[in-house]
Amino acid sequence: AFDSLINFETVKYFGNEDFEAKQYAKHLDKYGQAYYMTQGSLGMLNFGQNAIFAAALSTIMMMASNEILAGTMTVGDLVMVNGLLFQLSIP
Repeated sequence: AFDSLINFETVKYFGNEDFEAKQYAKHLDKYGQAYYMTQGSLGMLNFGQNAIFAAALSTIMMMASNEILAGTMTVGDLVMVNGLLFQLSIP
């Protein structure tokens, strides 16, 4: 905190306030652009992961339903499979 006060006084003394304000605004704009790009890529990543998980869950539930109709699984087994898959998806 003390160093920033010293730097503030130095900028005031030499009259570089406008230059420093422009530099700060430039770097802040660059940071904002990087932030939005990061958020966009994370959104696409989350969408892809959720789509893959939903497709896999639907497929496995359909397979388990077919096993129930064939008589090799019970409804309790279906509930177990569903619970196991949701536990795998939530860390």
